[in-house]
Amino acid sequence: MATHPIYRAREWMYKRIDEETEEVREEYKEGLRQFMGLVSNQELAREQGMAICPCIKCENEKVVKVDLVWRHLYNRGFTPGYYIWFSHGEDFVNMPGISRRVGRVEEGNINRNGEEDGTSIRHGDNIPRMVRDGFPEVVETSNVVQSPNPESRRFFEMLEAAKHPIYDGCKEGHSPLSAATRMMGIETDFNLSEDCVDAFADFFNDYLPEGNLAPQSYYAIQKLVAGLGLPYQIIDVCRDNCMIFWREDANLESCRFCGEDRFQVSAGMSRIPYQRMWYLPIADRLKRLYQSERTAKGMRWHGEHSFTGDISHPSDAEAWKHFRYTYPDFAREIRNVYLGLSTDGFNPFGKGGRKYSLWPVIVTPYNLPPALCMKREFLFLTILVPGPNHPRRALDVFLKPLISELQMLWYEGVRVYDVSLKNNFTMRAVLMWTISDFPAYGMLSGWTTHGRLSCPHCQDNSDAFWLQNGRKSSWFDCHRRFLPSNHPYRRNKRLFTRNKVINDGPPPSYDGTYILEQFSDFYVLETRDCGGNGHDRIDGYGTAHNWHKKSIFWELPYWKDHLLRHNLDVMHIEKNFFENIINTVLNVAGKTKDNLKSRLDLQQLCGREELYAMENGTGQVPIFRLLPSRKAAFFEWLQKSAKFPDGYVSNLSNCVDETSGRLSGLKSHDCHVIMERLFPFVFDELLPKNVHEPIAAIGAFFRDLCSRSLTESGLHTLQQNIPVILCNLEKIFPPSFFDVMEHLPIHLPREAVLGGPVQYRWMYPFERYMFHLKKKVKNMSKVEGSIVAQSLNEEITNFSAYYFAPTVQTKARKPGRYDDGGERPTYHTYVPSIFREIGRLSGKRKGVWLTEQEVNHIHCYIIRNCEDVFPYESIFADQLRAEHEGISDEYLEELKQSMFPSWLKYYVISGDSRGQRFPTWFAELVEGPLLQVVSSPMYCTRGHVFRRKSTTRLRKTSELWGRS
Repeated sequence: MATHPIYRAREWMYKRIDEETEEVREEYKEGLRQFMGLVSNQELAREQGMAICPCIKCENEKVVKVDLVWRHLYNRGFTPGYYIWFSHGEDFVNMPGISRRVGRVEEGNINRNGEEDGTSIRHGDNIPRMVRDGFPEVVETSNVVQSPNPESRRFFEMLEAAKHPIYDGCKEGHSPLSAATRMMGIETDFNLSEDCVDAFADFFNDYLPEGNLAPQSYYAIQKLVAGLGLPYQIIDVCRDNCMIFWREDANLESCRFCGEDRFQVSAGMSRIPYQRMWYLPIADRLKRLYQSERTAKGMRWHGEHSFTGDISHPSDAEAWKHFRYTYPDFAREIRNVYLGLSTDGFNPFGKGGRKYSLWPVIVTPYNLPPALCMKREFLFLTILVPGPNHPRRALDVFLKPLISELQMLWYEGVRVYDVSLKNNFTMRAVLMWTISDFPAYGMLSGWTTHGRLSCPHCQDNSDAFWLQNGRKSSWFDCHRRFLPSNHPYRRNKRLFTRNKVINDGPPPSYDGTYILEQFSDFYVLETRDCGGNGHDRIDGYGTAHNWHKKSIFWELPYWKDHLLRHNLDVMHIEKNFFENIINTVLNVAGKTKDNLKSRLDLQQLCGREELYAMENGTGQVPIFRLLPSRKAAFFEWLQKSAKFPDGYVSNLSNCVDETSGRLSGLKSHDCHVIMERLFPFVFDELLPKNVHEPIAAIGAFFRDLCSRSLTESGLHTLQQNIPVILCNLEKIFPPSFFDVMEHLPIHLPREAVLGGPVQYRWMYPFERYMFHLKKKVKNMSKVEGSIVAQSLNEEITNFSAYYFAPTVQTKARKPGRYDDGGERPTYHTYVPSIFREIGRLSGKRKGVWLTEQEVNHIHCYIIRNCEDVFPYESIFADQLRAEHEGISDEYLEELKQSMFPSWLKYYVISGDSRGQRFPTWFAELVEGPLLQVVSSPMYCTRGHVFRRKSTTRLRKTSELWGRS
């Protein structure tokens, strides 16, 4: 292949940069001009100003503006192997052995970062054999193209049929369907009433031409998008949550466990059940992921990306790899789906409303790349457990339809059309694990999460004990067993439990087979055998085990083989740990873990005589408590000095309650930020070193654990460090401080090894999604129906938007809060990198005259941060050192700041007089900035906003400031 003349003629395509000058080669520029001449003569370019982009990122898969093609190729280069410009008009007449590659435009492509990137191209397979034989590296081997299956064909035909223009002469892509879905999206986004949507529709029709096809009411909108809707089921439930009336029990008139009637007594013709649940089948939602160009390719990402050593996705972690090894038949088809499940309860009426507990069950696929995985549109509401009562141990009753569908997806699968590969395949699915807070962990797993045996990892091998005075379980001195066998803490009889030496090792890991044996030994029942409320106390409960039921997940045939079945939630563990520390350090009344009862327990267990309670019930001030003056200094620092990027955290000054001496109103993310970003240093001068260091260490532990990418060596270090950190905290705080939330971090590194980064396994995205669901409630008497109806509408708008033209505005294409304005600017001459950054001004602009001080400051800053000026700064520094022997670094820096701009200007002028030539831009740079400039209060770049200092006085958490 390398001997063909086309490769020699177009070597310039892949020799863009001159290695010596690091600039674009002239021959590349000339070749690019020839290519752009060919592009400009294409029909698509002449009529629409658009062209297929063959850059290394677009890979002939995007249609963008012609000038953007030039910029992409100038900055990025050509996609590998594109010696024959078959997507740009070349054919076998003027290029022997090559035929023209035919493509067809498909609308609405969004890149992996969720940004609009142009228009995608669906290439046909009509590439002649001569191309494959002559240049096999150019043409990738593709799968055989098949017709969509009947169900998918109906879906695509409906979309195609609905693309009629809304009126003659309207913009491309504006159709009745696009109008209906966009209006439906607005309705769901802003929770508008039907009357409001009717008013909007009527208003639009008044301003559109006569005879337009725009929907005229909310009913018309629903009718248009009805074909895009996904199915759902309403299932009757026993009023006491004993069972659901489904499948073999669908015709029962009363509960077969408690005997309660299924239907209410009414005079009407329709029979009204006492209680109903909503089920949204997951298979239909997973099918949609393969019916969209955006997500179909991304669903294969987990099996196609290469592992670089960093664990940045669950597919890089041990549990995922173990499952693929255990079930190679499932792993062989990379389009099979890996799922996670989460649930939690919330009150749709808020804290001040009536008591009501609503439990959504959410399922999400992990196949997608990190930029898409865990986004809200891929969190699928699958079950809505009705209120107002808490489901408690009856949760398995409501999970039955989902488990049945997961069994079907494992054994049989469903036929799906993959739009990216244009073929049908049988899609199967596996549930990898569940995600929940600690109380819901017990509801899902069947292991009760309170009491002495509440830790599901340690089980009955726990060293937790009962505090006689505190009247609760404590995990004090339970972590020395995790230390190396020769660690001195194991033999210490004074700092921990008095006269106690630890010889035991850490508790073993329990696999699925061992747990199944436990169920058999203790006669643990399943919910289907006894009903949702029929779980009696099991022999040995609280002493030999903490099982209260056999979870319904054990009905899944692969559940016993998982290494990680239920995740500990880092979000709630970190929040509880933070609250214990901050309330104890600040000595918040009713919240601190240092009180009379804890002192009495400490006196029984430990040898810290300085903390013993006196006969009158008082005691000395402990070293871990902030003195009043230092507490005031801490609060003042939070109010006036703590600064974070805009939108990064709440306004912490509003959370300081000086009257009661506490922090109030903190959200979970605020605790997360303070724990990981402030704890490592904030108490350095406020608390003794032996107190500050363990607090800083636990903050650093959570910071490292929550990294977006992990390494095996880093996780090994965390596993070694966390027992020492907890032991150091045990040396300081009383036994009552250590409840189960202070114990669970000992197991978090191991779960990270198994499951990967915590961003895919914590509750943050699910809690935010539940807040989103809460906003969907419009009918306060039918909250469940409101949420499901709005969720179904939102699914329609999310998926149908993928098929619209780039000119159609959708939620996914909405610019970010601090969008920087687009791509990096391109210049036809060399420009220093400091002036090539992406960014845009924001706010009201005005012309201002710079003062002499501002001119000098700006000029010095720019030339000292411009890489092209660094060599001249070195010359200037050498001259100063020669003139001032023994000059200090501080004085040298001072002279650079004051003298370097004028010296550089003199150096350029004198160089010109000697015949030395400098680039025009360099000579202009040393002259300094213009005196009259445009000023703006804000500048957006790289997803952040920088504000002028004067505008930040009322913004306590603003970004670092800078003059724009």
